[in-house]
Amino acid sequence: MWSLFKKQKKQEEPVGEIIDFSFLGCDMHSHLVPGVDDGAKTPEDSLDLIRRFKEKGYKKLITTPHVHGEFYDNNSEKLRRHFADLQRLINDHHIQIELGISAEYFLDNYFMDIILPEGLLSFGDNYVLVEVSMAGWPRNFSDLIFSVQSLGYKPILAHPERYQYEEGAQLYHELKDKGIMLQMNLLSVLGYYGRQVKNQAELLLKEKLYDFCGSDLHHSRHMDNLHKMINDHPGIMHQLRDYGFRNPELLAH
Repeated sequence: MWSLFKKQKKQEEPVGEIIDFSFLGCDMHSHLVPGVDDGAKTPEDSLDLIRRFKEKGYKKLITTPHVHGEFYDNNSEKLRRHFADLQRLINDHHIQIELGISAEYFLDNYFMDIILPEGLLSFGDNYVLVEVSMAGWPRNFSDLIFSVQSLGYKPILAHPERYQYEEGAQLYHELKDKGIMLQMNLLSVLGYYGRQVKNQAELLLKEKLYDFCGSDLHHSRHMDNLHKMINDHPGIMHQLRDYGFRNPELLAH
């Protein structure tokens, strides 16, 4: 398997030190609203994680709680309410970082039930973050995506490198042709989710299929690994900086 981030010493030697993720500016996939999904559990957890995001050079965070009917009883109104509480908490603690609320929508029949009555929590240029099952590609995927696009939303598929389907990169070339953008998890290229996911991420990077990258941060272990990436993997950091992710565009919205 070709590797974008080979570990030879000559490829790990940086040309100019990268000390944080300021080259991205905005993180557009995280789970920072406390108590609504499998991310931050308490307001104190959220405060700590947001402070650490700021320390790592981020200027804006778009947090994306799960909307998944089978596991989390979330809807747009509930998430806006809990996000307002989080925003007040950040203001009270004088943390100078911009926050935004969206969601990570699981594409299933429940999604079809909510898309028209509620509308979706979009961000940026009417972007909507979506995910599918790790177990298999949904049979009605085309119908689900058509519903999203027909309402003017622009879908971004979260962490495609984590879906280990036989079609591989060819599937994602086809999705891109249909106007679906792709978001890479930062920790995928670190090997956090395993070798197969790392290899798939490297392949999709090589083929320039990604549009955005996100932390998909849920807890302090994820943050600790982002810290490790900055300090111990300058080669990875330089490759990510030079790739040309579209995250900085989100600072203007």
